Amino acid sequence: MTTSDFQPIYQCPAIAGPVKPAAQLRWLLVDEQSRAVDRDDPALKQIELSIRFDYLVIRAPGMLRLDIPVDVLEDDEEAFEEAQLDGRALRVVSEGQLADAWFSKLLARPIRLVKLHPDEDLTA
Repeated sequence: MTTSDFQPIYQCPAIAGPVKPAAQLRWLLVDEQSRAVDRDDPALKQIELSIRFDYLVIRAPGMLRLDIPVDVLEDDEEAFEEAQLDGRALRVVSEGQLADAWFSKLLARPIRLVKLHPDEDLTA
């Protein structure tokens, strides 16, 4: 691990501190049409992220903490679906109903947290 700012979820504020490279830009928030949500949504600015014991820890005012395992890799290619980010098609897998409910409540509309396929790279 190195130390600098990094951003595990594409639309959320960056983390300052120890960086886990495998977590850099690995997650994306998408709407019901699997399109990436706007980074400028004010609710997203309330989110605080950290990495603790190989979990992405997500917090926001009035919400219970949400922990997402960092190193879990989906090995079933059939579980992947397509999401759109700025006209680019990306392979992603859902982080599950609990994460979806958490973000949907915070943003007051249906939202899903998805993890990018290991071959996808948002930094490119």
